[in-house]
Amino acid sequence: MLKHNPVQKIENLKKVTLSLEAGTSSDQMNITPQPTEFEFVFGLGTFGLTPFEFTLADKICGDQILVRLRKENLQRYFEHINLPILRYTKDHSSFYLKARIKNVSRAEGKELLKAMAHIANCGDSCCGHHDTPGSDH
Repeated sequence: MLKHNPVQKIENLKKVTLSLEAGTSSDQMNITPQPTEFEFVFGLGTFGLTPFEFTLADKICGDQILVRLRKENLQRYFEHINLPILRYTKDHSSFYLKARIKNVSRAEGKELLKAMAHIANCGDSCCGHHDTPGSDH
């Protein structure tokens, strides 16, 4: 069971667990069938923080973000971060993403190495979506 740690804020090398939803408006999360949990290590990008990470920076467990995204800006906004819910948004030119912070904890050494190896496999031209069904990678 996931142990919540509300006092840790999101910062470099923290493991972050999010609950993600997407919708056609800010108050209607109707693109995703249900909230999807996603976990990643914050701050490992080869070019610094992604715009998505800047939005999450310094948030704590229980905080929530809501952003409006355009399809043509997804690669730039997420870079190497591959959100599983993006497969639901492919038919939408824009959508709202709601992310609730479920947990923030220290990433263990093995988790850091795994995340760094995944990013290293991308090289300099990572689209961030190579595991997404329907992608070109």
